[in-house]
Amino acid sequence: MSATLDTLTQREREVLRALGSGLSNAQIAEQLVVALPTVKTHVSNILAKLGLTSRVQTALAARSLDVAP
Repeated sequence: MSATLDTLTQREREVLRALGSGLSNAQIAEQLVVALPTVKTHVSNILAKLGLTSRVQTALAARSLDVAP
């Protein structure tokens, strides 16, 4: 990863945590009470900020960074 959690907003951290739990974008949107396109934007931002290329890498990063529940 090219960056740390410090570069993420609070909401992006919440999305990262949900990704680490294995939730889909639709489930994350429902849980956080936001629109699906908003979740997709957060996921894209997380990928860019952490220098990752896939959702799987993101979920693994969430676990290794200890943000997953």
